Amino acid sequence: MKFHVPAILLILASLAGCASLQKSVENVRQRTAQEEKLLQAVKLLGKGDTERASPLLESIVTAPGVTGVTDEALFRLALLSLPNDAERGDPTRSLKLLERLQKEYPSASWSSQASAVTDFLASAHQRLQATSELRRQLKSLKDQNLSLTRENKELRLNFEKLKSLDVELERKSKP
Repeated sequence: MKFHVPAILLILASLAGCASLQKSVENVRQRTAQEEKLLQAVKLLGKGDTERASPLLESIVTAPGVTGVTDEALFRLALLSLPNDAERGDPTRSLKLLERLQKEYPSASWSSQASAVTDFLASAHQRLQATSELRRQLKSLKDQNLSLTRENKELRLNFEKLKSLDVELERKSKP
C-alpha cells in the first residue's frame, strides 16, 4: 500500500505535466497562427489593400489575446476604422479599439502611441462638434439677418409712403 500512494502521485504529476505541456504547445500554435495573420495583414496594408487586411486584423482582435500580436492588430485596426470624412464620420469605433489596447496591453509600445492618437481623436471630435454648433448658429444668424433686412426694407418703403402722404396732405391743407 505504501508503494501505491507514491506511484499514484507520480502518475498524477506526470499527467498534469502532460496537460501543461499540451496547453503550452496549443499556446505556441495559436501565437504562430496569429503572427501569420498579422504578417499577412501588414503586407496587404503595405500594398494598400485595406479591404482584405481589415478582416484579418478583426479576426486577430476577436481571438484570445496574444501579447505582441493583438496589441499591434488593435492599433492598426483602429487606424483603419477612422472615418474618411472627418466632419461626417464618427471615430467612436477607433477610440474604443485604442482604449482597449491601452487597457489590455498597457506596457506595449503600441499603447503609448494609442494614447497620443486617442487624445488627438477626442479633441478633434470635440472641435468638430463645436464647429458644427457654430455653423448651426451662423445659419440661424444669417436667417435672422435676412429677415431683418427684409423688414428694414419694408419699413423704408412705408416711411417713404408716409412722407409722400404727408407732403400731399400739406399741399391739400394749403389752399
